Amino acid sequence: MSRCCRAALAFVAGATAAAAADKPHIVLVLVDDWGWNNAGYHRPNDPEVVTPNIDGLVKEGIELDRHYTYHYCSPSRSTLQSGRMSVHVAYGFDDPLLKGSDPDGGFSGIPRNMTGLAAKMKSAGYRTHMTGKWDAGMATWDHTPMGRGYETFFGYYHHAEDYWSQRLSDSDFKPDICGNIIDLWNTTGPAYGKNGTAYVEEMFTENTMGILDRHDPAEPLFL
Repeated sequence: MSRCCRAALAFVAGATAAAAADKPHIVLVLVDDWGWNNAGYHRPNDPEVVTPNIDGLVKEGIELDRHYTYHYCSPSRSTLQSGRMSVHVAYGFDDPLLKGSDPDGGFSGIPRNMTGLAAKMKSAGYRTHMTGKWDAGMATWDHTPMGRGYETFFGYYHHAEDYWSQRLSDSDFKPDICGNIIDLWNTTGPAYGKNGTAYVEEMFTENTMGILDRHDPAEPLFL
């Protein structure tokens, strides 16, 4: 079955009228492997798929349903984070640590000399944070979310991981020189003591809610 990525944009009003009128808070949600029939508003009155919050966003906002995207995660994510077509940033399901001869574009992921979306938002005065799956490069610091303009990042770098142990999904079969790889990071380094303590989506939700709770609403947020 083909794989797809869909993005939903939710624009949240600012705490003050001035902030809301000037620069709205922006929450960007990118979902892996979400098919057309996984959205409740495409299957009204079907009890198998019920997505009231997503349905509400579509009803109150704008649905963009005519666009081009790649059929799996890394190229789509790299395109979204760079604003460039996937053929120029990442077009394969390659090892994100693969090293080539070109110091800028010789690695899998967004080439180091390209500007990221969060860097643009940060230059416009936004506070920038990210939770979840990256999959747009990790060979150098420049390839990571922090190298692309995010102030904080809690999540994983690779294509997929076990939701309970946070190991790479195929690490039992391809152990690295240090043993099976755990892929869970907190901004500047491994998220020590976190892996295996909870279902990963629960940890992501907790981290995201913490960002919102701590954020000064007078400053525009890109999350």
